[in-house]
Amino acid sequence: MRIRLSFCVVILVLLLSHIFSWCQNNQIDQVSLTSLKISILRNDVEIGTATGFVMKKNNKYYLLTNRHVVLACGQDRNPGDIGGWICANKLAILHNKLNHLGDWFWVTEDLIDAHGNKRWLEHPTLGGAADIVAIPLEHTGNVQFYPLDIELRKTDIVVVPGDSVSIVGFPFGLSQELGLPIWKTGTVASDFHTKRNGKPMFLVDTTSRPGMSGSPVYAVRSAAYATSTGALQVNGGSPAKKFLGVYSEQMLNVEVGGVWKAEAVATLYDSLP
Repeated sequence: MRIRLSFCVVILVLLLSHIFSWCQNNQIDQVSLTSLKISILRNDVEIGTATGFVMKKNNKYYLLTNRHVVLACGQDRNPGDIGGWICANKLAILHNKLNHLGDWFWVTEDLIDAHGNKRWLEHPTLGGAADIVAIPLEHTGNVQFYPLDIELRKTDIVVVPGDSVSIVGFPFGLSQELGLPIWKTGTVASDFHTKRNGKPMFLVDTTSRPGMSGSPVYAVRSAAYATSTGALQVNGGSPAKKFLGVYSEQMLNVEVGGVWKAEAVATLYDSLP
């Protein structure tokens, strides 16, 4: 009888633990799981931080971030190289362990292959003029991925100047508990369907910081919002989300930043093997 009772207690504890874990996991927004902290490295020396996110295509995983992130350089802190500069050749990415949400570990990916060629893939038509790249991930073992769904760009939310946006990344490498990103708020600062210097970008009014380069940008609407039909959609469940693009640049003197539009990300995504 005692053995049966002890067995039941063990099962009850495991069940309660599973329920607690499930509830805890379901309180974390999917968008928070998508953004990943990046350490920009020259071998084992950190020269900066950034943000990225993973996309999946044909059962392959790619890290999306800014082109200027993979080309970053910083001052050499080696006392034997005073005034010298070193440039990135690796990125370390803080991933979740498989089936262990909140248990993070660093995975390092090379930016240059054994033949000295860059590993990142650029926009198929804009090339280096677009500040977005995709890096094929080689080290995927024991990693739990939460890829960004490119179809989120099609969510029927009308975005106009003055509307709020969420920039989800790691300013100065800062994170929430469990290694989750910071949600910075901004407002659309340009007519959304125009371009910036002929490029598929729009502007946001925000106080961003180093480390946010490569952050995905979203329109998140918890209540009523306008749709393309002119109707007012009343949101009765989870907040509606529209992927707007990738944060890229900050003009500090006016506190305005640039975002590469989701359409440019989609074009890059479509070109991936």
